[in-house]
Amino acid sequence: MGSVRLALLVLAGVACQPPVDRPAPSGKVRVRVFTETSPVRLLASAGKFVFVATGGDLERWDTEGRVFPMSGHGTQIVALAPDVDRRWVWILTESGLGHYDVGADVYQPLMPPASLGIEFALLAIEGASIAPSAEGGVWLGTAHGLVQVAPDGSWSATGLTAPVNAVARDGAGWLWVATKSGLVGRKPTGETIAVGAAEGCTIVDPRLLVELPDERMLVIGADESGRDRMAIGKELAWTTYRALPDVKWDAAARRGTGAVVMAGERVFRVAPSNASVVRPLSREGMRLVAVTGTKQAEWSIDPVDVEVPPGAVTLASVDDQLLIGTRELGTARYRDGDQRPRDWLRRRQMFLEATALSVACAQVNDCWLATGTKQAWHWNGDRFTPRGPDDIALAIVRDPAGPLFAVHRAEGDPAIRLSRIENGRWKELPKVALTTASDEPSISFARFASPNTLWIGLRDRENGEWRSHGIAIVDVASGRVTVHRPGEKGKLPVPASVISADVRGDSAWFAMADGVARLSGGKLDIWTDEALRGVRALAIVEGGVIAATPNGALRWDGKSWETPPPLGFAVDDIVATRSGQVWMATDRGIAVWDGTRVRRVDTRRGLAEDRTLDLAVDQFDRVWARGPGSLALISQ
Repeated sequence: MGSVRLALLVLAGVACQPPVDRPAPSGKVRVRVFTETSPVRLLASAGKFVFVATGGDLERWDTEGRVFPMSGHGTQIVALAPDVDRRWVWILTESGLGHYDVGADVYQPLMPPASLGIEFALLAIEGASIAPSAEGGVWLGTAHGLVQVAPDGSWSATGLTAPVNAVARDGAGWLWVATKSGLVGRKPTGETIAVGAAEGCTIVDPRLLVELPDERMLVIGADESGRDRMAIGKELAWTTYRALPDVKWDAAARRGTGAVVMAGERVFRVAPSNASVVRPLSREGMRLVAVTGTKQAEWSIDPVDVEVPPGAVTLASVDDQLLIGTRELGTARYRDGDQRPRDWLRRRQMFLEATALSVACAQVNDCWLATGTKQAWHWNGDRFTPRGPDDIALAIVRDPAGPLFAVHRAEGDPAIRLSRIENGRWKELPKVALTTASDEPSISFARFASPNTLWIGLRDRENGEWRSHGIAIVDVASGRVTVHRPGEKGKLPVPASVISADVRGDSAWFAMADGVARLSGGKLDIWTDEALRGVRALAIVEGGVIAATPNGALRWDGKSWETPPPLGFAVDDIVATRSGQVWMATDRGIAVWDGTRVRRVDTRRGLAEDRTLDLAVDQFDRVWARGPGSLALISQ
C-alpha cells in the first residue's frame, strides 16, 4: 500500500505540508496489552489464599478474587515457599526473611546474625530460593551455598557452598538442592549425597524442582550437551527422560498425581503412564523417552487443552485451579476443564480513578504516562513504576525540541504547576502557577504549539459540572504565562467552553460541548451543526480536521461537516499518526481509518477489552490506548 493521505481540503489556519515520503501502513500491527504494572514472578498458596509476587509487590488473593496488598510498592520479593502443614508462607525479600501465618494473620521476621554475612539486597540481585523444613524452620539456597534456619530462629551455614538454583523438600524429609554443579540430596540425618549418572540422573545443571506424590521429585535442567531433560525419582533411584521434540521448559508445578510443565505457549501434564491406554500419534503431541535409570513406573506427557495467555512466565496449582502468571496481564485462573481463563487476579493499579491519558517518551523504552490520578507512571519497556511527586498528574507532554514536561497539582494546592522531567527527576518551573475560580483547578488539554510554547486549557467544577476557564499559553523557556479568557479585551478570542484541542503554531482547533471552533490569525470561527453536538475530541490531519462525536467521525470539507460512510459509529477519542492513519476509540475496540476503509483492533486482535476510552500518540508513531482496566501499546 502506498503512502496514505486523507482526501481533505486545505483549511485556513492549517498549514499544507509539501509531499513527504511516509512508511506505508501494512495493516499488521503489534499489540502489547497491560493490565498490571509489573510482571508476575512467583506464585504460592497457603490455606484459602493465593500469594502473587510481582516486580515490586506481594499480593494476597482469596477465593472470591479479593486482593490484600502485603508490601509497599517497590519491595522486591526474591522467593516464596508454602509450608502446607502449618499454613505458613515463607517470604524472602530484599530486606529480610520471615513467614506469614495465614490462620493468625501474623508475619514473623527472622534476621540472621552478622557473622553469616548475609546481605538480603545482594540476594535480590543474585537470586535465592527457600524451602520449609519438616521441623518448622526453612532452608535458604544462595549463590554462596545452603543456609539452615532452625525453628527457634537460629541461623547456621551448612557444608554445601556451591551456588544454589533451587531447593525443595520431598514427602520423606529429604532436602533436594539444585546446584550449579549438579543435584544434591540431603538425608533427614544430615548426610549429603551428590546424585548423578550413577543414580540415573544425567542433569548436570538443574534449575527447577517439584515435589511429586509418593515421596518422588521432578528435576528439570540441562545435561552435558546443554539440552533440557527431566529426571524423576526418589532417594537414590532416578530415571532421566528426554522430551520429543526437544524443548526448553520455563516453569513447573505439582498437580494431581504428577506435575504440569510449561514451554513457550503450551502447558503439559506429566503423570504416571497407564499401560492399558493406547496413546495415538498426534502431530501436536509430545513423548517422554527414558534415557537412563532403574526400572520403575514410566511417566507420560500430554498437552493440557488450555489457551496460554501471552507472556506466561510461571505456574502454580491450587486444588482444582491452574494458575498461570504473566508479564503484563496478571494471573490467569483456570478450573479443571477450562480451555480459557475463567477469571484473572488483577489489581489494575494504573486504572483506579483514571480519567485521561497522556504519554510522552524520552526514548523508545523511557516513557511517562499521566491518567489524571496521583503520580505519573514511568515505563522502562518492562514495567510501570509510579514516579514523580505525590501530586495529581494532569498531563505529560513533550516539547518538539525534546524535553518532557509534567502538568500537575498537589492536593489542597489551588494552583497548577509545571515541571520539567530530566533524567527521571521533576524540576518545577518556579514562575508557573495556573489558577481558576475554584480551589481544585484542572485542565482540558495540554499541547505544544511549537518549541517552548505550551497551550493549556484551564477548567474547574461548578455544581458538579466542568466549565472552561480560559487558555494559558506558557513560554517554558522563560516561565512567562499569558492567560486568555472569553470576552477579555486585548486577548485571544478563545471559546467559552473547551473539551479538548489540537494546536499547531498560532492556530488551534477546539472541541466544545456544542460544536467545534477554530482560532487562526486572531479570528475565532465556530460551528454548531446539530451533528457536532457532544463532540468529544478532534485531530488535525494532513489537509484538514476530523472530529469525534457520538454520531460518528465528522470531516470538514471546507464548507460543511460530513460523516464519511465508513465512519458512522460513535467515537470517544481520536488521534492521527504521521503515517496518515486516523485512530478512533470506540466501545467496540479501536477503529483505524486510512482514508478508504476501516480496520478494527479489538479483543480478537489482542486487546484485553473492547471498550476504549482514550488515545495518545508518541513521537515514535506508536498509539497508546486506555480502556476501563487496561492499557494497549500498538505499533507497526
